[in-house]
Amino acid sequence: MRHALARPEQSQSPSPQASRKPEREIESLQQQRADLVRALAAAEASVRTFPIGSLQQTNARARVTRLQRELRRLKAALDTSKRHQDVGDFLIEMFRERVSRNEWQCIVAEARRRHDSKAAERQIGPLAAGPGAQS
Repeated sequence: MRHALARPEQSQSPSPQASRKPEREIESLQQQRADLVRALAAAEASVRTFPIGSLQQTNARARVTRLQRELRRLKAALDTSKRHQDVGDFLIEMFRERVSRNEWQCIVAEARRRHDSKAAERQIGPLAAGPGAQS
């Protein structure tokens, strides 16, 4: 790998649409979070309206628990998206500046192969651990 200065044709930043994708994902997660917070507030209020120990109160408490769990999951996803968004964009840009066009194309092809391989592993994983599989 060469560490030469970037050539003009290589120093282009990623497409505006590619850089907007993480931002849209973050906006979507933030909207989901706002919706869950409103639903949680309503669920907590409904817990207080039902008689203590009633089936309705038990169901309302279960709903509160599910919403809290979903909010924690969403918060983790949002934190991960924000943390990796900025660094990932810069890493790609810096790396692309340091390699030739052919090297970049090979790297992108390998990344796609690895991505496809991981996706296939995730799909096959549950199948391999089926009824006849041993641990």
